[in-house]
Amino acid sequence: MYRFLVLAVAVPLSAQCIVDNPGGSKVNTNRPANTDVPVATFSPLAEINKALPGWLCFTGGFRARAEGYSNANFLPNNSDSFMLTRFRFGMLIKPEPWLKLFTEVQNADVFGKKPPLAPPYQETWDLRRAYVDLGNIEESPIAFRVGRQDLNLGYGRLVGTSYWRNASRGFDAAEGVVNWRRFRLTAFSASQVILGGNGLSHHQAGNDLHGLYGGIKDVIPGSVIEPYMFWHVTRGLKAENGKLSKLDEKTVGMRLAGGVSRFDWDAEVAGQTGNLGTDTIGAWAWTDITGYTFRDAPLEPRLFAEYDFASGDHNAKDGKHGAFDQLFPNVHDHHGLADQIAWQNLKEIRTGARVNLRRNWTLAAMWNDWWLASATDALYNSSGGALIRDNKGRSGTHIGEEYDTETSYRFNRDIEIGAGVGHILPGGFLALTKHGQSYTYPYLMVNYNVI
Repeated sequence: MYRFLVLAVAVPLSAQCIVDNPGGSKVNTNRPANTDVPVATFSPLAEINKALPGWLCFTGGFRARAEGYSNANFLPNNSDSFMLTRFRFGMLIKPEPWLKLFTEVQNADVFGKKPPLAPPYQETWDLRRAYVDLGNIEESPIAFRVGRQDLNLGYGRLVGTSYWRNASRGFDAAEGVVNWRRFRLTAFSASQVILGGNGLSHHQAGNDLHGLYGGIKDVIPGSVIEPYMFWHVTRGLKAENGKLSKLDEKTVGMRLAGGVSRFDWDAEVAGQTGNLGTDTIGAWAWTDITGYTFRDAPLEPRLFAEYDFASGDHNAKDGKHGAFDQLFPNVHDHHGLADQIAWQNLKEIRTGARVNLRRNWTLAAMWNDWWLASATDALYNSSGGALIRDNKGRSGTHIGEEYDTETSYRFNRDIEIGAGVGHILPGGFLALTKHGQSYTYPYLMVNYNVI
């Protein structure tokens, strides 16, 4: 029996204090949009900010989520349930229209969980973000941001801040942006912050990600085309010969997303090349999501279908690395609500439906079916780590199926109640590798979001 307890205090922001990507939340088509949700009529912090000089204001928020899981790693007697809480407090200083300084601290705690109590579940006080903006990142012809920050590029499949995690990912980065008519280009150099138990976390020296991310609007009406290139360099990874080696990996890809009338779509393709020590890298991945909304029907149902592919490695000793690397993704709900599967060595079919019970209340259900792209490569968990492998490829390729349902009710743009459950039924591959237990992930939350 799962134990659920939920508590939240919401502290909305005044308009002058909204910062870019607070929390790093990705777009979620299964929660009510801001256009369908009223603005909060009262905020204690907003009232305080009104009394402050126009160049100074504060942000704050508290989130609580009760969740649990049964049969982690698809093994018996490996279950838990617990309460996650997260508090953030930030300060924005804007002495000039072209100059902004923002800093934010975070406390992330977990209660009732079995040890170890470590990130991403628990990370006591830390510096969450601290950056300086020269110009407006979203609107200025040229703008720069330097410091600890979120990076959320496209849909976050390859580079994103995992907002769902209690202690979400951050980057120490320098970013430059050009906005010109229908065109946008972001250039950045970043290093992921390695979360610690308490105090000031630091990035991992030598684990660097550099990139260019573009955007071109309305080449296809209602769409944006986003070409990109990432260069990931790090040390200390094991090559196929067993030696710790340097990774030098390039990822080139493009995303096409948009919507016209009742249709919406989101497609992405990426290829990877480079070296890991003496190994050569050759991998690729693609995804396609198509949705249709019955706008004139009761409850305005939206149906969608999705296919995902990510290449796997065919031989662990041939000096050729064929498994796609998902880099630093926003992992939540890309491949199932339970977050057990990575965009690596994967073939996936996903479909589902969402209805609007009210304008500010949605209900959604999804189904996922997964296979290994290569039977001789591993099943990778959502963080990209190899979970289960049959080097001889005798266990088949069918990983299993996941059935999900979730609901979101937003009282206003500051307060949201959500609940959901994901249930995974193991397929032949999991059963033959002696990981045949079904996995269940339920959650219940009250959340404060500014998106």
